[in-house]
This record gives sequence, C-alpha cells and structure tokens, in this order.
Amino acid sequence: MGGPMSPQTKHWVPSSLSVVFLGMVATPALAQTPCPAPPSYQLLRQDEDYSYLRDTACRREPLDAIKFIPLNALGDQYLTLGGEAREWYEGFRNANWGAGPQDSNGYLLQRLSSYADLHLGNGIRLFGQVSSAIESGRNGGPRPIDEDRLWVEEAFAEIKLPVLSNGDVAFRVGRQQFQFGSGRLVDVREGPNVRLAFDGFSAILDDGPWHATAFVTQPVLNRPQIFDDPTDRRTTFWGLYSTRTIASIGGGLDLYYLGINNREATFDRDAGREIRHTLGARVFGRKGHWDYDWELSYQAGSFAGLPLSAYGFGADTGYSFDSLRFAPRVSVRAGATSGDSGRAGGSFGTFSPLFPSGIYFGQAAISLNGPSNMLRLGGSLQAHLTPSVQVGIDFDWFWRNSLDDGVYGLGVNLLRSGNDNRERYIGSQPSASVKWHATPHLDLSMAYAYFAAGPFLTHSATPGRNVQYLSAVVDYKF
Repeated sequence: MGGPMSPQTKHWVPSSLSVVFLGMVATPALAQTPCPAPPSYQLLRQDEDYSYLRDTACRREPLDAIKFIPLNALGDQYLTLGGEAREWYEGFRNANWGAGPQDSNGYLLQRLSSYADLHLGNGIRLFGQVSSAIESGRNGGPRPIDEDRLWVEEAFAEIKLPVLSNGDVAFRVGRQQFQFGSGRLVDVREGPNVRLAFDGFSAILDDGPWHATAFVTQPVLNRPQIFDDPTDRRTTFWGLYSTRTIASIGGGLDLYYLGINNREATFDRDAGREIRHTLGARVFGRKGHWDYDWELSYQAGSFAGLPLSAYGFGADTGYSFDSLRFAPRVSVRAGATSGDSGRAGGSFGTFSPLFPSGIYFGQAAISLNGPSNMLRLGGSLQAHLTPSVQVGIDFDWFWRNSLDDGVYGLGVNLLRSGNDNRERYIGSQPSASVKWHATPHLDLSMAYAYFAAGPFLTHSATPGRNVQYLSAVVDYKF
C-alpha cells in the first residue's frame, strides 16, 4: 500500500582520525541518489510518501512545495498538505426498481476534502482530513451517503517503532479509514459521496513480505450538519488482516479474521443482536497474460439468539492480450454468498459483506443490489484506447441463493423481502464506462448501466421496473 518509499538518509559523524585522513586524501564525489517517481494518489492519502522531496532537486512542479514543508534543518520534521475536489452528476430512471421518490433529471454531488500530514521525527506523526459532501437537486432529498456538510474524515496520532529486524510497527489511535484486499469486505466506500470512517485503535506491521493490520474500532455515524458525526456505540468492529507478498505467483496471499458486534441488525427473517466472526483467505496475482483474484470467507456466530453459519466466495480471472492494439483484457467473474433458510429454530445463514466497496458490480457506481444471498456470473472487457484513456464493458447476471431470503443492498439493508416469492432470478446488469486520466491530478469519467429486472422483482408486491443509470465525474487531486 502507498506510494514509492524513498530510502532513509543516513548521517555520518566523522572521527578525528577520519578528519585528518580526509584532509590528506582527495575523496571522489558521492553519487547522487536518483529521484524516485512521484507516488500515485491513493484512496487513503496517508499512504502517500513525499519524504523524497527533502532533496529540493527532486521537486518537479509547483505543488511539490506543499508536499514537503520542512520544519527543521535536518528535514525529519515536515508537513504535507493535499486535497481533492470531486464533482459528480448522477441520474436514475426507475431508481430502486421504481420504488420510492423518482427523479428524471438527476442530481449533483460534490465532495471537497483537504488533509494535513505532520511528521514530527522519531516515528511520531499526526494526520487529519476534513471533508464536505453536498447533494443538490435530488427528489426526496439526500440519502445518508450523499451529504455531510463538514466532518472530520480522519484524525489520528501515530507512533512508529522499529522493533523488527526488517520492518516496523505503527500504532494509531483516533479516527481512521481502512482498505483491505479487494474491498469485498472492508473498504473506504469511495463510490458514494460520503466515505466510511472508524474511531478506535490499530497496529500496522510491515516486516519484509508481510503487511498486517490489527484493529479495534467503532464505525462513525454520518449526519448532514457540521461536525455532528458521532461514534456508533451500537456496533464494534475488530480484526486482523494480513497480506504476504509471494513473488513466485506475481501477487500474494491474504489471511484474515474480522469480528463484528452489531446490537441492532436487521435481516429478512428478524431483527436483533448480531455477533459475526469472519475467517477468510484471498489469493491474487499475475502470471504471464493471466491474472486472478479469488477469495473465500466463512462466517460463524449468532443472530437474534440463533447460531449463525454463512459463506461467501468471489473470483475474477482475466487474460490480457498485451501484444494486440489497445491491450484488451477479458475476464470472467463469479460469486456465491449464502442466504437464510428461514427454518424456525434452524441456524441463520445470510452472508454479510460487512463494510464493502461502494462500486461492487460492473463499471458503474449504480450498486442497486449487494452481495448477500446471491449467485453471480459475469464477464468484462477492458481496453486502453490511449495510455491515458480506458474503456470497459461488463455484464452480470444475479440470482437468489436461497428462496427463503430476500435481496439486500450494499449496507446489508433489506431491499425486497423473499417472503411469498419463489422466483430465483433477480436480473441482469450490463454497464459501460470510459475513464480519462487527463493529467497526474485530473481524472474524468462517464458510466452507464442498465438493470433488466427479473421475475423475482417483477412478481414482487413493490415495483420491479428496469433501471437506467448515468454518471459523469470530474475528480481533481493534489
């Protein structure tokens, strides 16, 4: 994770003998370390490292002046500033398959954020980020994920200790965000206008090929006014997520345990307290023209007094035709997550994606349905029209795994109950996108998706109409 790391500068204090020797012998000039490439902008801005700008010869553009503001002569104390401005148009026809308020004209979403990263030497660091998310023109008003006028997105203190022979451990306390693996279970929720944050403690280990994060946190409740976002005391989230880089497979292996205690969970069967333990593994990499990302999870615990047993599987396998024009990549995607059987007195079986990515299926951020009680099969085609312009086309089909459970959203919110509906097929979703990385700071993109409602939705008591979605995004980072 994060941008390229520059080597630590070593300081040598000469002895009296060496001073005499240097006065007698002419020494050759030391070779200058080449400047590394600037780090790419990350979803988590704290993962970017600009310490290489300590060398003023490495500053290539005016904005580099705010990426490394020295606070002492040695240069181990410095301040980094940055931010983002994102403007987003989003339009639906038959949002939520026609249920609820509708808006044929679409609406605008704006997100402005800025951060300060203060390094105080001796491994001590303070990081803070504030954001403003505003919605304008949506019929029915903003959803919780659309608007939070001003809030503290991140604010943590960190101390890094070189306690390992090949690495270190960083301890963080405060408000922070997480992005683990493919984002199937824990992500920053980048698609919506308001991102996801947690309050608590984490410890991050970097030791050779291993990177691991242990944490105990509670999610932040986003509210629309200014600085009114409290900790959600009803939910506690903890776990350990580790990644080992494996050069022989061109990727790595993730192993993880994630625990959640949600005192007010709601599913199709019932509402009650949920204690869920997720154990999982993910293998990913690239060998030659092939690439793959496969993940398997098992969940145990209890819900509303019932034992809990659930599973989830996701796979993305692709092949890149690198020698062809536009370097196209084709892939096949498949997924299966368990649903509840609905049997009285039996175990509870609905899989929960916990806190997943906000763009889960396809090329667009439509995200009508989430990955609970689901069977999914899909394919995609991606190509680079130019080095900076990428296009993509996806097609996905969705079925219910259990006919006794409903269809859920990304937030594990029940969208349609499965009671009295024996249809399995939910529908299909083709989507297409074009993304232009215009400059190192500026990205422009457009996406379109169409959801063709299947029998489960059309035979429901609530509307089950086909959905169209269009978005256009301008995103500037510095």
